[in-house]
Amino acid sequence: MRSLQRVFVNEALPPLIAFIVLILLWEGVVRGLGIPIYLLPAPSASIETLFRLLSAGWTEPTYVGGPPTGIMRDAYVTLTEAVVGLVAGSITGLALGTLMAHSRFAEQSIYPVVAALRATPIIAIAPIFIIWFGVGVAPKAVVAAISTFFPMLVNSVVGMRSIDPQTLEFFQSVRASTREIFWNLRVPNTLPYFFTGLRLCVSLALIGAMVGELVGSREGLGHMMIATAVQLRTTETFSGIVVLSAIGITLTAIVQVVQARVLSWHESERVS
Repeated sequence: MRSLQRVFVNEALPPLIAFIVLILLWEGVVRGLGIPIYLLPAPSASIETLFRLLSAGWTEPTYVGGPPTGIMRDAYVTLTEAVVGLVAGSITGLALGTLMAHSRFAEQSIYPVVAALRATPIIAIAPIFIIWFGVGVAPKAVVAAISTFFPMLVNSVVGMRSIDPQTLEFFQSVRASTREIFWNLRVPNTLPYFFTGLRLCVSLALIGAMVGELVGSREGLGHMMIATAVQLRTTETFSGIVVLSAIGITLTAIVQVVQARVLSWHESERVS
């Protein structure tokens, strides 16, 4: 119990206090300067609008003239796109990273293509996927997968190759097979790098899903936010930002919980 309290005081309390202070300053500046609500709404106004949208139901239009998909439905669509893209991009990056770590030929063949894809702005190729797959979930999930693919690839290669030489020598001295070295040495060594990349990829998957929605979509938080911004319904736009942030925080927390369980043996998860 004391360890949990120490973790809360040392890690959770400082950012919580900073967040509360920031919100109070934001509220005070908006009210004190009389900033119009369509330029910068106060946090209280955005929260009030968010509760109104959440209580409106699953299919209540979020904005004037909008489709019958409420903010809960939009959040569900964006979450689906991000999670599908996160899983697909992470699995692909891990698989190719494992292949590249074991084969110089594969690395020399694959990496230039991956680097060229990485150097291309994702918003430049997102319209292509809209043309190929329409305006449903699929093109946004593909964009999210591409956004998460490269960090996972790099972390996988580094994790597979950065094993301790003395430990590898010990495995070889007891005549461990290549498969045994892979599962008992390389995979455990890669897991911390994998979860580090996965935490980073959560935000990248959400960004990829949002980019896809901004390029072409009929639903989702990105579509809702751009439509409300055009109509100067700024409180609705900020409500979408709050929901999107909540999704990102929740997904990151889930990854951290899984990481703590899987890597309970690793020194990075030990509470001093």
